[in-house]
Amino acid sequence: MGDRVAEAEGTWGAPAAGTPAPPGVHAAAPDLEDLRGAAHDRAILSEARVVLARRLGVPPGEALQHLIWLARDLDMELAEAAALVVGAREQEGGAEGTGAVVAERRPPRAEGAEDRQAVMSEAEDVLRRVTAEDTAGDAEIIAGLPEDPAAGAVLDGTLDGAAHLVPVRGPDGRVADFLYARLNAVARDLFGRGAGELTGLRLLRTDPGAVLSGLFDSYVEVLETGSGMECASINYSTAQSGLSRSSRMSVRCVAVPTGICVTWRYHRDEDRQARRLERVERLALLGFGEWDLATGEADWTPQMLANYGLSADEVPPMPHDLPKVVADDDLPLVEDAVQTLFSRREPVEAEHRVVGEDGAQRHLWVFAEPVLDTAGLPVSINIVSQDITRRRGVERALAETRRQMLDQQAQTAQERRVAVTLRRAILPDEDELEPLPGLGTAIRSLAAESTARIGGDWFATRAMRNGRALFAIGDAAGHGLPAAAAMARTRNGLLGLACTEQPSGRLVGWLNELLGHMDPPATGTAVVAQFDPRRRVLEWTCAGHPPPILVRGGQAAQLEVVPDPMLGALPGWEYGTVSTRLRPGDLIFLYTDGLVERRDVDLDERIARLTGILRDSSTGPELVLDEVLARMEHDRAADDTTMFALRVE
Repeated sequence: MGDRVAEAEGTWGAPAAGTPAPPGVHAAAPDLEDLRGAAHDRAILSEARVVLARRLGVPPGEALQHLIWLARDLDMELAEAAALVVGAREQEGGAEGTGAVVAERRPPRAEGAEDRQAVMSEAEDVLRRVTAEDTAGDAEIIAGLPEDPAAGAVLDGTLDGAAHLVPVRGPDGRVADFLYARLNAVARDLFGRGAGELTGLRLLRTDPGAVLSGLFDSYVEVLETGSGMECASINYSTAQSGLSRSSRMSVRCVAVPTGICVTWRYHRDEDRQARRLERVERLALLGFGEWDLATGEADWTPQMLANYGLSADEVPPMPHDLPKVVADDDLPLVEDAVQTLFSRREPVEAEHRVVGEDGAQRHLWVFAEPVLDTAGLPVSINIVSQDITRRRGVERALAETRRQMLDQQAQTAQERRVAVTLRRAILPDEDELEPLPGLGTAIRSLAAESTARIGGDWFATRAMRNGRALFAIGDAAGHGLPAAAAMARTRNGLLGLACTEQPSGRLVGWLNELLGHMDPPATGTAVVAQFDPRRRVLEWTCAGHPPPILVRGGQAAQLEVVPDPMLGALPGWEYGTVSTRLRPGDLIFLYTDGLVERRDVDLDERIARLTGILRDSSTGPELVLDEVLARMEHDRAADDTTMFALRVE
């Protein structure tokens, strides 16, 4: 591994020409770190959402909401909470924790789709047949009808829809169809058509369902025998113009002198209410039941039976038999509730478990109330139950997840305390720095105020035996104990390698190999420099780190260089050494990204502001650092911050 050495003359702002990085190597290390951090947060959040969704038995969107609530409950950032969820899962060996019971509900299929298709097919056959019949004489039949007071009395006297139908006979004298002679004002068919649309038309052309349901044959029988017909409730379907309609309906038919009168009522509203109730029961797992204490009979809805694990043909238990289907641990609670119903005659509310045939427990919330007679005695009991197994499963899984997160949080806090202790043990105090030949030095190394953000900032100085001064600044990627450990190895490794008195590029190359072979591998950035006080030449290498800023004669600018890649990123990389000639009074300023990086501010703007502050600052290293700290308004809670100021004597 060779060294590439470039030299720049000591004019202020002169470019320090180094060997350019090859294509594909990103030179803007702070931007790269930002992108990595954001991508890492998104990846952790996505993984935590999947872990929590599997653990709770809920969709990923609902799992994300639970994660937000957990983060709020534990007073932490969402990304931190997500990391704890993932960390807790890894700590448990990849187990998903307690499993929530997923509600056994499947999306319903469209109701009656196959039946409607069959109705359409049969109705089309009927329409094809009746459409072929000759209707030329229909108008004459209607015009020739005599007065029929009986028919008028039926139509005017009913509150339901009613129609006066007169027969249309075929060549053989048999009834082929009926004509609408008159309809009352409230009459509407399933398609909403009334007297204005139906009068004078044939029954089967407008309502082929009369044939499909058998009503037409019944009408003919009433016409021919004179006996009445009544259907309390039938399921009726018909079709017209490619559309089908269905409803339960009640029908009456009586004979009148000129034909028949039909009255009907559709039960669409009642059916709609019944369907809504069934859907409410199914979606909310709600069951309704009634105990008749006088007859000893129980009337339970299908969902009520399902909640208690009973089939449709099983007899529901009466109140005193209810404890027999309840889990043993919940028997006292249920027995007390039954006693309250009968002795105190008050509504009760309780939760208990039911054990299924497979041994699985189902959690039910139950509300029951007695119905009293005039003497105040219970005659029946109304009961409502809801299967809340899924809710309890989610609550248990959330409680277990919260416990694991707290354990992980405690472990993380311990690791952070170790990281803080390790940082303090490794980095010397600012007043303990050894003098460097030919340089006046000052340093500020500020740990993040939030222990969660303590990272891998480090610095190193050494007066070498060959009379040179070695100084370096760097930042191990990440936060917490792993970053502190990587920082310790990097710094100590550099100080050990410095004894070889090799050029900076060679030292950084060795550091790159060291970080690449760590377990686990680590990455980081660094500026390693050696100053020769006799020649006043600075030889330095930049590994993905912000380059130094040179302050000279009231001007300030970054030393120009194409940074080599960050440490640990590309094994075997040959790092170059840049030479910069300095003058007495020059000030070299080095820093870590914690001084300039902000989520809501452009990085180049922050670096430009720092450069302006240095241009207008004092020449003494200590004063320079004080002024930068006062004017940069850096956020100590966000990240570590290290600054290094060296003045050429």
